[in-house]
Amino acid sequence: MANEPLQQQLALLYQLQTRDQELLSVQQKLQDIPRQIEQLEAEVQRYEKEIAAKSAELAETEKEQRSKNAELEMNTVQREKYKDEQRTVTSNEAYTALERQIEFLDQQDEEAEDVILTLMEESDRLKEELAGLEVEINKEKEKTAAETEQLQQELRTLEVEKDEKLKQRKAFLPEIDKGLRDEYHRWMKARLAIQSRTARAKAGFIALAEDGTCGSCRIAIQPQTLKEAQKFLKPVYCSSCKRLLYVEPAASDVAFP
Repeated sequence: MANEPLQQQLALLYQLQTRDQELLSVQQKLQDIPRQIEQLEAEVQRYEKEIAAKSAELAETEKEQRSKNAELEMNTVQREKYKDEQRTVTSNEAYTALERQIEFLDQQDEEAEDVILTLMEESDRLKEELAGLEVEINKEKEKTAAETEQLQQELRTLEVEKDEKLKQRKAFLPEIDKGLRDEYHRWMKARLAIQSRTARAKAGFIALAEDGTCGSCRIAIQPQTLKEAQKFLKPVYCSSCKRLLYVEPAASDVAFP
């Protein structure tokens, strides 16, 4: 005859494992949400850095443009000075020398005006890009604010859910045999220490088995092992994955799981 207390204990242990997997899933979401918020904020920061870089580039372009305009103004003053001197010189050589200086200034002005024209076009381009970036960052900020509020609301809901599940777990634990409970906790602690975040929620100590197959490793349970597990006389473990087996009882009128 089946040992009903052991069968009941295994059923309770399986329920505990299911509850803990749900709790682990909640805790994982609680860890993931702050990272999602950081990613949203990082996108806004990316736009801000791009705007800062464009603004600095525009400031440098406008500074260079002012420098070239100042150069033109200085050349205008110098040109007038040379022309005034031409009116007072008495030799052709001196007049010609001043004329060369004026021509040099004219050449400088022509080059400066070309540079200024290029800088003006560059400034216009940068201003247009900055205007576009301002539009984009405002959209991104609105999107980030909305999604962040949604995530924070989810975070608050999950915190309440986690507290409730922990409270239920605490009340549920005394129903399980201490030996089985301790063994379960040792297994879970070891698994959680070595497995990746993705696999943690799937780490299981007790395996539900139906149709002669282990629900954890999906390998057929050896006939003798299956018979022993169906008697519920002692804990029986899968020979492949070493999980504690909770198998479908041999008697069909026994509730499972």
